[in-house]
Amino acid sequence: MTVSKLATLDVSSREADTDQLHALRDLLLCKDRHLYTLLEGRLDSIEKRITDPEMRTADTSDILVDAMRTSLNTDEQLGDTLKPVLIEQFHHTTRNDPEVMADALFPILGPAIRKMIAAMLTPDKHSKKRTYRLEQLFLIDKETGLPICNVAADTAFTQDADMVSGMLSAIQSFVHEAFSANDFDGLNTLQIGELSVWIEWGPSAILAAVIRGVAPEKLREAMQLQLENIHGGYSEALQQYEGDAQPFDKLKPELTTFLDNHDGTLKTKVKSLPPRIKKILGGTIVATMCLIGWMIFQSYDNYRWNKYVASVEAQPGIVVTKSQRRFRHYTIRGLRDPLAVDPLLLLKESSIDADHLDQYFEPFHAVHPAFVLDRLTTLLKPPQGVTLTVTGTTLTVKGGDAFFTAEALRLAPTVSGISYVAVLDQEG
Repeated sequence: MTVSKLATLDVSSREADTDQLHALRDLLLCKDRHLYTLLEGRLDSIEKRITDPEMRTADTSDILVDAMRTSLNTDEQLGDTLKPVLIEQFHHTTRNDPEVMADALFPILGPAIRKMIAAMLTPDKHSKKRTYRLEQLFLIDKETGLPICNVAADTAFTQDADMVSGMLSAIQSFVHEAFSANDFDGLNTLQIGELSVWIEWGPSAILAAVIRGVAPEKLREAMQLQLENIHGGYSEALQQYEGDAQPFDKLKPELTTFLDNHDGTLKTKVKSLPPRIKKILGGTIVATMCLIGWMIFQSYDNYRWNKYVASVEAQPGIVVTKSQRRFRHYTIRGLRDPLAVDPLLLLKESSIDADHLDQYFEPFHAVHPAFVLDRLTTLLKPPQGVTLTVTGTTLTVKGGDAFFTAEALRLAPTVSGISYVAVLDQEG
């Protein structure tokens, strides 16, 4: 055996041993190698989740809500930590982007405002039990500050009219000098503990009310109305007032009535009006209601009349040439084919009284195919087996003997609406 052959055998032997060694190693370490590959994949996945920002954000968001809920249930540290941040962001948004805050608060503010307005406008079930008392009323000349008229409740501790008017004049002078104000119209309430003075200003006079307790806003509305009525009834006397209160003696009963009944309801407002205004207002209301009722009746009556006229015009064989409606009287004129429906039958479907209807229809022959065919049938009396058909102005006769055909050719053109007669045999 040569050296080269020995070398070849030696290499082949070593390769066989190596293959057997690899096979044995794979057999022994197969399970561990699979586990190693699996662990290596998991490590790569964990490294990617840690280093990838998107995956880390997604993982954090999955547990963030539960973590915050658990923390809030166990202790208050999370709330204490987040509170300053949220407050700072709220202030920052409010200062820099108020529109965003307004849009965010709109769904909350809308219902809240509506609820507040509803509470303000809803009548109080206990409104009859007043939580205040109107003790005194003062009517004071606006230009001079002199008292014109004053009334007080029987159980009230009264204040001197000159003292009250002097106080208001002093405040008026103070406001004029301190704030360079030309009028005193800005101040309308003086409050001292439970006692308050409500002031309403008019062109020539001031109405001041001394109130104990908390009065509703409708009292101010009633005061405004009362002051308007005073200016309307005593305009000339107010303009000429120089300290003589005699022209205002009739005003005291009105102010006394207002003192006892000043709830500002519609009944109170009407009662406080002068008698002449009441008569005018009452007459205006009655006239307005009558006018509205008349307009409603006229509208309804016009609607049903037009509906009736339209239904008559829609009938074949009827032509309306004139229709007129007056109060409880109706007129309709036109032409009517004797074969057309009677308009009085249509009148029953409306609520119009036939006794108030004046109708007249001149007779005429309509060229409606149904009416023309009806007249031809009556005139010709076709025997059994004969068919008459009207198409436009043409009469088509199908079937019949020579005598009937001759009669049809002679008589059919005498009927309105027929200008041509076509004769067909049974096959044609």
